[in-house]
Amino acid sequence: MSKIKLVDRKGNPTHMTKEQRAQHKDAREALFDYSELQEQPPKWLQGAALTEWKRIVPLLKKDTPVSDLDTGLIAAYCRCYQTAQTCEMDLRKHGLVITNPTTGIKKKNPYYEIQSQAFKDMKMIAGELGLSLNSRQKLELNKAKSKDTSDPFEALLK
Repeated sequence: MSKIKLVDRKGNPTHMTKEQRAQHKDAREALFDYSELQEQPPKWLQGAALTEWKRIVPLLKKDTPVSDLDTGLIAAYCRCYQTAQTCEMDLRKHGLVITNPTTGIKKKNPYYEIQSQAFKDMKMIAGELGLSLNSRQKLELNKAKSKDTSDPFEALLK
């Protein structure tokens, strides 16, 4: 089970009381009490979005407390992925700059802006879902922090 940092803690997390540690543990475990995320994608996903759903959902279910509540967010990520792919195909075909056939005026391919926004949206959603390198690193750091590092001599002194 992943250890998710739920609340920003001031100072050193080892200075939490036993009660605070118990509350944090209960809150982390409660993340797994929601209904399980179904592997079946929403019916409206298709193409590259559907392929991306099938790729990431098993990975998410393996290590993160995703639930059915996250279906829309995951589907949005997959849809952004598909949008970026669609834009990439047009950019490869027509290039970054297109020429208006009637006026001869050159302008930036509008698919560039759409793709750029899709990438921004993907980055934001990826951070929420633990799909980015940075968010996975934070999860791993929280796992390491939450491991019991108590001093064996401390128990003797109590």
